[in-house]
Amino acid sequence: MIPYMEVLLVTARQELRGLVVKTLAITPSGALSPGPLSASAVAIGALLGPLGGFLVALGHMLFELPYVMLLVKWAERFNRVLARVEKPLNLVVAGFIVFFAYGLFRDAAAALSGTVNTGSAITVGGGVLGALLTGAVLTGFNPYFLAWWVTVGLPLVRGAAEHGVKGFTVMYASHVWMDYAWLVLLAAAGAGLSRIAGLYAALLAGLGVVLLLFAADMLARSFAGKRILPF
Repeated sequence: MIPYMEVLLVTARQELRGLVVKTLAITPSGALSPGPLSASAVAIGALLGPLGGFLVALGHMLFELPYVMLLVKWAERFNRVLARVEKPLNLVVAGFIVFFAYGLFRDAAAALSGTVNTGSAITVGGGVLGALLTGAVLTGFNPYFLAWWVTVGLPLVRGAAEHGVKGFTVMYASHVWMDYAWLVLLAAAGAGLSRIAGLYAALLAGLGVVLLLFAADMLARSFAGKRILPF
């Protein structure tokens, strides 16, 4: 007969493997969805290359990691609090997005006049600290990101809670690598497009418009109950 403790260990391993599979299946619905964080990674990539995407992902993780750790303990409480502060959070994010978009438009105008250097980091997200700040702000003040973890991602939170530190470590490691891979890929795409003659200014201006649309959609959903964007 297999010893009782060995049965428990086998069961725990199977449950952890199931948690990994569940995490890999659910994570793309959040990590790969279009949003201001993705657009900002492309814009910062035009200035810093793939490193910009890595820094945005790091800033994202600096908020997300402790947030998810707290959720593992208090998911239900966070859900109630989030419902009360959604509108103020949307205002903060929209304001930051508008400021970021302004920097992109300013860089686009400078590029057209031939006075910008793609490595000069003029925009708010251009420098190392700016890229980290962009990742952190567009994560920590984004109610849709916060809500994702207490709705779509809730099975992952509960699965991690059932297995303690090991469960959390396995779940979060299975999740966060997708954020890094996706944002670095987007930044690399932005860097590649910025090297094509005539496209740099258009890329920055286009991303500025996209970000403004995200901000408008965020405010319309919160205050008017309507969508501007279809996703």
